[in-house]
Amino acid sequence: MSENDPRLTDATTRLPRPDSAGRQAPPPGPQAPPPGASSYGAPTGPSYGTPPGAPQHGGPAGAPQYGGSSFGAPPPGSAQPYYGAAPQAAGPVRPRILWIVLAWLIAVVCGIVGVVGFAGGIFKTISDAAPTQTFQSGGSVSVTLDPKDGPILYASASGPTDVSCFALDGSGKKAALTQPKTSQTVTSDGRVWEALFDIGVPATGTYKVSCQAEEGKQVLFGVGKSLTANSGALAGGVASLFLIPLAGFVFAVVTTIVVLVRRSRNRKRRAAASYGGAWPQGTPPGA
Repeated sequence: MSENDPRLTDATTRLPRPDSAGRQAPPPGPQAPPPGASSYGAPTGPSYGTPPGAPQHGGPAGAPQYGGSSFGAPPPGSAQPYYGAAPQAAGPVRPRILWIVLAWLIAVVCGIVGVVGFAGGIFKTISDAAPTQTFQSGGSVSVTLDPKDGPILYASASGPTDVSCFALDGSGKKAALTQPKTSQTVTSDGRVWEALFDIGVPATGTYKVSCQAEEGKQVLFGVGKSLTANSGALAGGVASLFLIPLAGFVFAVVTTIVVLVRRSRNRKRRAAASYGGAWPQGTPPGA
């Protein structure tokens, strides 16, 4: 061969070192997966809801799916409804029945207060009417009498007896003594006083009152007031007997109605939220 003839250059290569088991190392570059194996990270079977051998929804047959969603799933970015158990009701229904119980307890207390107030008014009326100054048969007493008090001459005797009495003012003029139109009896400190005469005094002043019973009869006399003289205490007692219990009863009825209506509304609101199957607001726990 001449110098002008081209020479073929020698081709050189490097054989890879066999591994410890005698197997050849894989050549560089992308490797095809073995038969029956899937690529790393790729699903080994069809997507959920896709029959075997059918193309993926949303693309031509055989085209790979990148970032797509499974068949039947909502599109990306849409709101994900929460299907699950409804939230349990927290605590008892408000307001509690305890408010109704308390309202009726208050009504009972008002009834007791009304009875006590009435009894107190009657007791005060009787105490004010009972004689404050007394004297024995044949004796006398000087008392200040006011026509507004309705002064009355009382007697306390162990049995029936005849008596004679008179009342004199400072000038010695007699005051009118008349029998009461209605029977009036007052009990004070365990002694029963019966009204004998109404003392008709023309004006406020000091009067001398004297009485004489039958001989041998034990009679105690005293000057007091009419039961109607202290009408304020009597009226207050009557008002306490009716108004205070009535106020307590009305309060209990109104409270009962309000509590029952509000409990019914809250119960319906909770039932509606439970049937809805979703959390009223925000996201479910763990979302």
